[in-house]
Amino acid sequence: MMKKTVIFIFIIVIICSGLYITFKREFDQFNPLYKEQYVYAVINKPAEQEGKNEWIRYRYNLSGYTEQGQKEEITFSSSKELEQGTYVSVLAKGSYTKKWIIIQREDIPENTFNALTSN
Repeated sequence: MMKKTVIFIFIIVIICSGLYITFKREFDQFNPLYKEQYVYAVINKPAEQEGKNEWIRYRYNLSGYTEQGQKEEITFSSSKELEQGTYVSVLAKGSYTKKWIIIQREDIPENTFNALTSN
């Protein structure tokens, strides 16, 4: 009886882990332990194309920095490809991106810009 219980719990843990990894962005959106924060990044690598024909999206997986200088990995997509060197501000909550906008260099806090350009 004890062996079946341990196996059952192990299977449940594996299933939950798989779901979390697959749907991490969706879980982060509702996770009360994460807070929304702005992450600043620069487009410094090509986007990954997703979709076909008129449904093409460009996905960006970037490293950015918060106002406190903390490094964060962010992901967002766009209906058009952004130019290299474009600055973006992403409102993120964990892996979930609530919104993003193109910004000017002057809109980035100085200490965040220094961290962004040093890497």
